[in-house]
Amino acid sequence: MSVLNLGILLAGGRGERLGLGRPKALAELKGATLLERACRKLTGVCDAVVVAAPAEMALPLPEGARRLLDPGLGPLGGVAVAAQSIVCERAVVLGVDFPLLEAATLATLLDRLKGRAAVVPAPGGRAQPLVAAYSAAALERLSQAFGRGGRSIVAALHALDPLLLDDAELAKLPGGREGFFDVDTPEELAQAEERA
Repeated sequence: MSVLNLGILLAGGRGERLGLGRPKALAELKGATLLERACRKLTGVCDAVVVAAPAEMALPLPEGARRLLDPGLGPLGGVAVAAQSIVCERAVVLGVDFPLLEAATLATLLDRLKGRAAVVPAPGGRAQPLVAAYSAAALERLSQAFGRGGRSIVAALHALDPLLLDDAELAKLPGGREGFFDVDTPEELAQAEERA
């Protein structure tokens, strides 16, 4: 399979800190799971969407999404599995726990790629590789890093010399910096519910 824009949804979080007794992807917000919300956003800007999660994690996939089994060793493993499974020109990597992010933000990240290896938001000065656009060559390098035993997607990302978007740049994106709010705890889920 070969596509222009691939959406890689990382949904391997077990949700232990959320305390719901189910994977993070199945936490609900405004009547939809985080998985459904993220897939909708990716489908709006990508030609194909894959969901990477460990084999033991049962996830009901929305129509049109394809399941990839990652080794359960963190986000870099999920990206590596996608890079090895589908040929694309560029990709958006999205963690399932960014429910406030707008599809237009993802489209803007892809538009900014233009010959770069990666375009990565850095809210508060900290690179966020789980809401980022990557070239095909960058995906291959991330996959190679995982194959060499790397487990930190942040370390592998910095080796790409990405374009980092600071807070001033993020404020100009659709939805602004607010879209990069991630959900890890019950309190953050409640905050996202209020803001959504």
